[in-house]
Amino acid sequence: MTAATWWTHEVRRCGRQAYALPLLAALLAYAAMATGPDGGALLGRALLTTALPAATALACAAIVAREPMLELHLSLPTPYARTVARRLAWPAAVTSVAAVALVTLLAATGRDLDPAPALLELAGLAALLSGAAVWATVRTGSAAPATGLVVAAVLAKLLLVDRVVPDGAAQAVPALLAGAWLTALALRALGPGGPTGTRLRHTAGPHLGTREEA
Repeated sequence: MTAATWWTHEVRRCGRQAYALPLLAALLAYAAMATGPDGGALLGRALLTTALPAATALACAAIVAREPMLELHLSLPTPYARTVARRLAWPAAVTSVAAVALVTLLAATGRDLDPAPALLELAGLAALLSGAAVWATVRTGSAAPATGLVVAAVLAKLLLVDRVVPDGAAQAVPALLAGAWLTALALRALGPGGPTGTRLRHTAGPHLGTREEA
């Protein structure tokens, strides 16, 4: 199977929410900023900084939760953690394109927006929320806790973090590092030595065997 075939298959497995949610969030943020007063109203600013990252996180959680036969992956030569990472690359790519288009269009229409810090902040929050959502979904087996975690994190940013931490790199860099760490923890848990991989191996049954036997 060629690389192109693999990627096409993984895109289908991600489902439509992998690109629909980020694109809809970007359109919502643009509409809120474009129709508000110069510089964007408070709601527009809030949607600009949080809508796209939150939608990306929910799409990532849905990708992890929608796999109906996790045990089947134990019989495949490709580790399931690598499969999940490959699938998560799809919403990450869609979000990157949407973020660049959103910030570019807003800057081109004369909005009071510095593109570089805005993109950095979007990237940081998207990484943090997506990492937290994937980790929560892997640990619980459901996207519901991830949704609550994303909502709580967004509220914490708007009501607390934005008041005490400056915008830009001061928020984005720690968020990027934390998001990468949470994603790594989630993927490790899906590996053969992680708690999720061990639990799946014990429940898979002898008809599937272990990954080492496959």
